[in-house]
Amino acid sequence: MDNSYSLDELPEIAEAILGHLTQHTFVTFNGEMGAGKTTLILHLLKRLGISDPEGSPTYSIINQYELPGQKKLYHIDAYRITHDDEAEALGLGELFSENAIFFVEWAEKIVNFLPERRMVVTIETTSIYQRHYSLSYDH
Repeated sequence: MDNSYSLDELPEIAEAILGHLTQHTFVTFNGEMGAGKTTLILHLLKRLGISDPEGSPTYSIINQYELPGQKKLYHIDAYRITHDDEAEALGLGELFSENAIFFVEWAEKIVNFLPERRMVVTIETTSIYQRHYSLSYDH
């Protein structure tokens, strides 16, 4: 997928991402502040059966959800992490070894902890109501 979409088309974008979750359970979301990373993740959480997602974990850094079927999903916002020591103190190395789904915003802040096998969603703002989405795999 490599196209521009409006916010009304989030269901199509979500379906493209969810269609790859069986192979890629670690997904990073890249984009500038305000690009819509959290909006897309909240939409994905609702599609996965989380009726009342908590919003961005900007201050808590990690939100944990139980998906139907007992699988865990972690929404991580690494924006406030400034050093690898902080990521280590949070236990991200150990957490990322869990058999769970991970949605990670600001992954560039914790690059030393990211698994090689992952899906990357890049969001570029093209206008106030338009975004360009691209997916890539296995970095």
